[in-house]
Amino acid sequence: MTSRHKLMQGVAVAAVATATTLSAPSMAAAHQTQPGAGTYQGCRGVTVDRSAPVISRASVLIEAPLSTVWKLHTDIDSWAAWIPEITPARKKTPGPLRPGSVFEWSPQNMKVTSTVAAVQRMRCTAWAAPVNGIDGVHLFTFKPVKGGVLATTEESWAGAPVEADIPGNQAALDTGLNDWVNRLKTTAETKTGCADHRAK
Repeated sequence: MTSRHKLMQGVAVAAVATATTLSAPSMAAAHQTQPGAGTYQGCRGVTVDRSAPVISRASVLIEAPLSTVWKLHTDIDSWAAWIPEITPARKKTPGPLRPGSVFEWSPQNMKVTSTVAAVQRMRCTAWAAPVNGIDGVHLFTFKPVKGGVLATTEESWAGAPVEADIPGNQAALDTGLNDWVNRLKTTAETKTGCADHRAK
């Protein structure tokens, strides 16, 4: 593997916070799928790039109130508390998260600037996540269900670095999305005491 190839793999992994891995029991809680035609997530009409060579999705049931999950997800300035590998992360646009909001985050000390494309409060977000030649579109959806909240994240990657190693980038994105939703699950459940309750 060339040094450039290794660098791009590192960039891809870092872009979705995969510098560390959760424990096996937590990882097993997430459900990984490859979206099929007509099954893409959406947020106010925004979807991932359906023609992108790499698309991934991960879902997890979070046993916590929707308000807790939503606050963790949208409080970008506090991401450092539960996903430190992609921080510092800072919202540059004042006020609540909304279309046009801009935030910066720093996977492995690389500055990434993302712009929110769509938000539906307590339901979904979508933003553009470009990094080093990779054009990413990242969605999160939150659905109240029996027992908690079904959190789903879906992301597409396109661009020359992705085309250069589709299997490697697919694996990196799969791992990253699983990690992200599981950290959200663990943090939300810990905040509300659900994780402690299940352990007894």
